[in-house]
Amino acid sequence: MNRLNACMGAAVFVISMTGAAAAQADRLADIKARGTLVCGIVSNNPPFGFQDPDTREIVGYDVDFCKGVAKQLGVKPVLKVLSLEARIPELTQGRVDILTATLTYNPERAQQIDFSNMYFVSNEVIATSAGSPYHTVNDLAGKRISTVKGSSDIPTVQHVLPTAQLVSYDDPSSAFMALAQKKVDGYVMSESIMHRFIERLGSNANAIAILSPPVSREYWGLGMKKDEPKMFEAVNHALDKMESSGQSQQIFDRWLGAASSYKMKRDFANAPIPR
Repeated sequence: MNRLNACMGAAVFVISMTGAAAAQADRLADIKARGTLVCGIVSNNPPFGFQDPDTREIVGYDVDFCKGVAKQLGVKPVLKVLSLEARIPELTQGRVDILTATLTYNPERAQQIDFSNMYFVSNEVIATSAGSPYHTVNDLAGKRISTVKGSSDIPTVQHVLPTAQLVSYDDPSSAFMALAQKKVDGYVMSESIMHRFIERLGSNANAIAILSPPVSREYWGLGMKKDEPKMFEAVNHALDKMESSGQSQQIFDRWLGAASSYKMKRDFANAPIPR
């Protein structure tokens, strides 16, 4: 009887493991069978994902990458708006197929999900008042720099400028206004958000200058569930196609390039994220 139970237990284990492997291997097939790719998206972070005031549709850089990958897979894109906190749980619980949601790679997240090749690189920069004596990042050694409480920029500045005096605010807008009102000597933030804040100053936009070089680079990838090699390969293949066709550059130019209000230059290409 014990031998029979052991055999039955082994059989159940093999069947369950086979079923689990099949379920994982079939995710890409399921996407193609139903004809849709469900992308988790953030809708309050222009120009990456935001609501068009005229059409009320969610548009942006991340949305275009969702659409581009879906087209390469031969399916239609479906957007599901998520909060920042819900991104990884919604993916791991299978309620979205992929995250196109301003997702920065870090080792902790990589233990939970897989990251595609980079599709965006965020330069973290320091801005200061135009006309100030600060012309390079190193000029701000020992000076007051505003940051956002709990942000990843705090350890970055501590590493690059260990003698800087950090002044932390509750949100990015408050930290930026501290610089605009000259309460601090510098402000650290991602380049895209920094340009957005500067643009809001209108006729006073020239009062703020972004220093070189960037203090760090953050790599964004499309998020996928772990242990889905076919899905992982298909998404990276889609990004390869978008890069080689020029579509990735076109998306960047549309939302962030010289003709946009951000006037940024694309200094990266589709490639594996540095680990």
